[in-house]
Amino acid sequence: MEIITLRLSFTNDYLFRNGDSWVLVDTGYAEDRALFERRLAEAGVAISDISHLILTHHHDDHAGLLRWLVTQNPQIVVVMSALSRELLLVGHNDLSHGGGLINRKIARIIGLKRFVVFLKTGTLPRKEANLGFEPYTARENDILLSCEVRLRDIGIEAEGAILATPGHTVDSVSVLFDDGDCLAGDAAAAMLPFAGTRHCVVFVMDLGQYYESWRLLLSRGARRILPAHGKAFPAGLLERDMGKNRPEEMVAY
Repeated sequence: MEIITLRLSFTNDYLFRNGDSWVLVDTGYAEDRALFERRLAEAGVAISDISHLILTHHHDDHAGLLRWLVTQNPQIVVVMSALSRELLLVGHNDLSHGGGLINRKIARIIGLKRFVVFLKTGTLPRKEANLGFEPYTARENDILLSCEVRLRDIGIEAEGAILATPGHTVDSVSVLFDDGDCLAGDAAAAMLPFAGTRHCVVFVMDLGQYYESWRLLLSRGARRILPAHGKAFPAGLLERDMGKNRPEEMVAY
């Protein structure tokens, strides 16, 4: 499977072939639009070449450009969890299902970042200030998933499936190709390892459910994880780090 990584300011988007067109996985922040367009041009892909957009979940760093993309190419079919529909309508990252920061080191880093912004601007930013995105209303041609589905069954000419991998959010999904490559969104990550993230993202809704999603990916043959945050890594590292972060060490966001 040919996979192209689009490295944005904070996230990775991915492209893979669908016959003569392309499938995009996630969009990045709204403020990354110019960078996103530059990365597409570097890959030799036009927005009009994108047939499907698979949204791994509704967060602002994954769906920030969703509405804009659909206005640029109304033919794009958005594929997402059925649970994403209502969450996208809100236009803000969902915080109603609980969860928190993965550990105290991450909490301190985020607190330091907010303090730096305060020193620069004189205003202490709200924690929620960067969690918004332009709301999106699902259209008739969009595909809302309520169970696992093969890519070919939704019109994508590739060997693989979309699986529900909740834990980071209730609506998280991953793309697992038959060759073992996995576009995991935030179901796993390779970010801030010095802070003890151990392949978790910094915010997790349900850590037990998060690790269950790791078990699912491993049991289904995942060999390489391509995360939204950080570089690709062997899936076996998930087995090594399973359970090393603990719910009692998490910090409320």
